[in-house]
Formats: sequence, structure tokens, C-alpha cells
Amino acid sequence: MQTTTRRLGAAALAAAAALLMAACSSTESTETSSTPDATTSTESTAFPVTLDTAMGEVTIDSEPQRVVTLGSHEHEYLYALGVAPVAVPVSWQGYDNGTGPWAEADRVAAGAEPELFEPGSTTYDAELIASFEPDLIVATYPNHTMTQEEYDLLSSIAPVLTRPATDSAGNETVEWGVSLADELTLLAQATGTTDEAETILADIDAAFAEVRDAHPEWDGLTSQVGGYYEGQAFVYAAGDTRNQFLANVGLDVSSIEGTEAAWMQISAEQVDTILGDLDSIVWQVATTPDSRDALEALPLFDSLNTTQVGGNVWLTDPILEGAFFANSPSSVMYSIDAFVPMLEQALDGDPATEVEPFVSDAS
Repeated sequence: MQTTTRRLGAAALAAAAALLMAACSSTESTETSSTPDATTSTESTAFPVTLDTAMGEVTIDSEPQRVVTLGSHEHEYLYALGVAPVAVPVSWQGYDNGTGPWAEADRVAAGAEPELFEPGSTTYDAELIASFEPDLIVATYPNHTMTQEEYDLLSSIAPVLTRPATDSAGNETVEWGVSLADELTLLAQATGTTDEAETILADIDAAFAEVRDAHPEWDGLTSQVGGYYEGQAFVYAAGDTRNQFLANVGLDVSSIEGTEAAWMQISAEQVDTILGDLDSIVWQVATTPDSRDALEALPLFDSLNTTQVGGNVWLTDPILEGAFFANSPSSVMYSIDAFVPMLEQALDGDPATEVEPFVSDAS
């Protein structure tokens, strides 16, 4: 869920800006006196690069060496690209190195041993971020909406990369719905790793295509990702990255309408009206295990088509829940392996088939 944005006070911004400008001056002096390494000539062709982001154009003059990430999954994208950020937020699930086991191989391969920090749920600690001496700040999937004041302040430290302004189809992006391909492409352009990104995306496309080719019977079947919150069922918007995953395996996630927000709560009286005809629902309940009982106790739950045909998929494994949320290259591959057997059982047309919840080795 998106947390409420709280704007930084003008006085605090002014004080922090003064401190940070001093820090930037020190960093710039150090960078000026450094000697380029032997790889500069081959890597320089990618820079400078100007990228169009949701907060405006940002120019990156040279290959970043000290990247700091502010969101929940950007570092996993960088690991996949072979880039080692120097500081990343703590994991919301408490994992070492700020990430789950699905991304450990990428982290190790990238040689990343990042410092961990609390990113703040409503404001960014600009002084702390400056202490890492970044030359690029990445906030393509931040944990709260960045204000213009915050963007301007952080930009006084280093270039700030927010989500792409438009998607591959030319549509304006929303912060909760940027596709893996669009985000990875932007990060690759910012770090000079476009070739790596193309290889990663080709591998992911091939993995999704293999699932679709193996299950032509899924074409036209409907599905959504939902859960239970504050006494009501909810579903994510069709553009949410979790629903993007279902679309990529060949399911129709466009059947829920009526909201421009990232998710929509559904009253108990509307459950059958809004969810009644779906072929499957992935219920995300790992973080709140009591939610399954609450959902099944809803008066109209038994009348749902998913209940009648055995199409309810219960996401009860916390590691899979984290991977499903992360939507990074490594987490998507992990999720494909985990979800396909459950979807096969849920969508076989036999209500007697029990959908066995995925259980990770580490759970």
C-alpha cells in the first residue's frame, strides 16, 4: 500500500541543503583529482546520457560508481545488471543485504556488499543519503511519493533517477505500474549496461513464452491478484506489477474496472458482483495469514466462480510473496517456477483438484 506523503518543512530543507552543498563540493573535489581507470575509454560511449523521467530530464555525465537506491527493489535490478550499489534500504521482510534469497546469486555475482539504511516512510533523510557520497540516486520504485522539494534537494547531492516518464507504448507511467522491461531499460541506460539488459529481457520473455505455449487453454481465462485489508477484500489494479505477471503468463487481468488507484477495496456485499465471474484469484495472504479465514468467512465467498471451480490460489509463502512484490529479474524467474504449478491446478476445470500452496525451501 502507498504510504501518505508528508512534505518536508521549508526550514528543514534549507538547513539540509546548506549541509549537502558542502558535502557535494567535497565530493566533486575528490572526483576531479581522481585518475580514470583503464575501462573509461570503452565505457564512455554510453555517457553522457539524458533520460526522460517522471520528475523531468536527468543527465548522467559518466558511469556511476557509487549508486544509492531508495526503493524496495531497484537494487535487485542493479544486481542483475552487474552493478553493485553502495547503499540500499533495509528489507521490509528483514533479509540480509536488503534483499530476499531469490536475488542472492545476482548480488554475489555483482560483488555487492551494500550498507543498509532506513529509507523513511514519509520523507527521505537527505543528510544520511549524502553521507554515502553517491554519484547516482535511484528512486524508480520509491516507498513513498517523492515531492518536488525532495527531488530538488536530493538532486543537489547527485542525479536522481525516478521512474520513466512514459512506458514503451508512449503512455504516462504511474508509480505502482512501471513494467519490468521499462524500468530495467532505464536503469541500464543510466549505468551503461544496455547489452546486459537486453540479454535479461530476452531470457524473461522466453520464460513467459514457454509458459504461454505450454498452456494455450489459458487464453481468455480471467484472473486477478487480491487480498484482505481492514475488513474488506481488495484487488490490485490491472496495471499493478503482480497483475502484469499474470498477464505475461497468458491470463486476462483487465476484467476489474472502476478505479484509477493502485488497488480497490470491495465491500462484503459487492464481492460476488465484482469478483463473481473470475476464473482464478491469487489471494496474497502470507503477511496476514488470518486473512484467508476472514475471506472464506465472507457470506458471498462460496458463491464466487473461483470457489465453485477451484480457482482460488492462496499465496501463503512469505518468500514467494516478497518475490512476487519485487518484480525484479530474479524474482520474476522465481515466481514463474512457483506459480505455474498452482495455476495449472487452479485452472484445470476440475473443482475437485486441490491447489497445493507453494512452500519455499527456506520457509
